[in-house]
Amino acid sequence: MTDSKPLIKACQANSYSAQLQVFHTYKDLLYTAAIRILKRPSLAQDVVQEAFIKGFQRIGDLSEDSNLGAWLYRIATNLAIDALRKEQRFDWQDEEDTTFALSHEEDEIDEELPLQLMHQALEELKEQHRLVVVLYAIEGYSHSEIAEHLELKESTVRNQYRRAKIALKKAIEQKLKTCP
Repeated sequence: MTDSKPLIKACQANSYSAQLQVFHTYKDLLYTAAIRILKRPSLAQDVVQEAFIKGFQRIGDLSEDSNLGAWLYRIATNLAIDALRKEQRFDWQDEEDTTFALSHEEDEIDEELPLQLMHQALEELKEQHRLVVVLYAIEGYSHSEIAEHLELKESTVRNQYRRAKIALKKAIEQKLKTCP
């Protein structure tokens, strides 16, 4: 990727051509983040548009040495989470069980597993499970960040993630049994 320092500077000076270049450079990245969370193309497109608007409004706060793509990606991800939360589509199971510990070894996935199969299994999860897996394992949010964004207890997020891993494992095993 090219040096974004002059691009950030040009956007801070309100250059339309620089903003257009930023849009064309990062629109697919932001859309990918939004669609993973929302699963609805029209809503994901709205989130991407809102992310660029918000980003260009706040570009003055960004230092020239910052990673522009990562900054916009985070804005889009946060907006997607907010959009999902506003819909209040989930029936979160709030449990106080925080006695288990997760290790990264548990989260590792066999590299030989076909990506398409993994994607299909992920799509079969309940919406709240899929969201927690996407945010934690794919987007890199911590349990506490997810809890804060979704206005939940961290223990609820941890429990949903644990349940999601179990359901995902079962879905993958089932898919592997049916694969030729």
